[in-house]
Formats: sequence, C-alpha cells, structure tokens
Amino acid sequence: MQNLDNHAKLLAALRWQVEAGADEAVQDTPYQLAEGHLRGGAPPRAVEPRDAVERLKGRVESQSVPQPTPAPKVLPQAVPDFSACASLEELREAVAGFDLDLKATATQMVFADGDPASKIMFIGEAPGGDEDRQGRPFVGVSGKLFNKMLASIGLMREHIYITNTILWRPPGNRTPTEEEVAVFLPILRRHIALVAPEILVCLGGAAAKALLATDMGILKLRGRWHDYDMGGTMLPLLPTLHPAYLLRMPEQKTLAWRDFCLIAQKMREKSI
Repeated sequence: MQNLDNHAKLLAALRWQVEAGADEAVQDTPYQLAEGHLRGGAPPRAVEPRDAVERLKGRVESQSVPQPTPAPKVLPQAVPDFSACASLEELREAVAGFDLDLKATATQMVFADGDPASKIMFIGEAPGGDEDRQGRPFVGVSGKLFNKMLASIGLMREHIYITNTILWRPPGNRTPTEEEVAVFLPILRRHIALVAPEILVCLGGAAAKALLATDMGILKLRGRWHDYDMGGTMLPLLPTLHPAYLLRMPEQKTLAWRDFCLIAQKMREKSI
C-alpha cells in the first residue's frame, strides 16, 4: 500500500511539472531507475534527456486528468445593442436583463458606485465575494485599501465614480475569460460614454488591456498616461495596480503611490 501511495505522489509531482511546461531533464544524462534495480538488480542505464521527457509525458497523458469546465459561451446575436441606452438607468436595466450564464452563479449585479457626475472614473476587474453580497464595487478589505489610496491625494469615495469591467462575480472569484471581457466591453464603453469623465483610471490589468486593446502587463502599462478614444474625444487613461494585488504584494505600494500622484497632478491641470 505504501508503494502505491508513493507512486501516486511521484506521478502527481511529475504531472505538475509537465503541465507547468517542463520539457527537458536537468542533468545531461538522467537515469531511469528500472524496477529490477530497485530490487537490487542491474545498475541503471543512461537515457537521452529528450527520451526521458517524452516517456514522462506519455505516462502522464495516459493518466486520467480532470479537465477544467469551459467558460460559458454567449452567442453574438444574444448581445443587446447597449449603444442605444441614453442614460445610466437605461444601461443598468439593459444589463440586468442581459441573459448571461455568469448570473446563475452570482448573487446580484454589481453595477457602479459613487457620483455619476464626477469627472474622474475608476474601473476595476470584476466583483469579488464581498462585492457580490453587498452589490457595490470595491468593498471589503480591498475596498478599505482603495479608500485609503483615494484619501492619500485628497479624494473621497463619494466624489469619484467606480465600476468594473465585469458586472457579475465569476464563480470562485476566478479571473474573467477573454470571451467574457469581450462580451462586457461594449457595456463598459457605453458606461464611460454616459458618465463622460475627464480622467480614466484602470485598477489592474484587465480593464487597461480591454480599453487599450493591448496584451501588455499592468507593470509595463502603469506609470504613464495613455489615450482612450471616446468617439473622437481622447481621454487620458492611467493604468495602476489593483488594491487586491497590493494586499498580496505590499512592497509594490510605492508604485501605486507614484501613480496616484500622477492622478493628483492631472486633476490640478484640469482644475478638477
């Protein structure tokens, strides 16, 4: 029984390495321990590194590995024309009636919070557990940190407007899929157009990548202003680090502080 347990543990470790992308052996001439040698038989024979890796892949692939559940698909014809919404209330109602599988696993839609007349708009990624329960973006621990970040440049939550790229909590707080981001992008664009801010701030890479149509990571995007085309009007857009990321990586708070100083400077330039 112990041998079977060890075999299962070793196989799980090897499977993890293959799934992580391991494609070559560490040593120049790795050894394969044959069963006869483990029982005191002939010494091991050297095998080529590539042969060892291919044999490992074959063993792992032969095992039954559970596959992740595919993300829900939304047919293009099922997506309403959100550009026809003439007000935030119309947009909210249209999104609430949007038939999307994410709604089945979420408690409620998390539309927005703050002052819709504000000249500065913050955009996050997706609701988490606290947001899903309360129906407001950026609450809980990450919300408290976000409020402190605002206060550091003299802003209050009531004086800004905030929403998310995805308006329903993905199951298990997983990262939204590219398909889900693409489905919600017309909603986000219409949301921005109706609020008509003078400054956009993307909290985290998901919103920045979607609005800037780029694959660059947030650490490369942050720290400088970008242009967001709002139907011919170019808005200054600043990507910065998400509060949830800063809770996991507190040593990066210095970068976020520098970004918020840029926000304060832009607000002074625009007399906001």
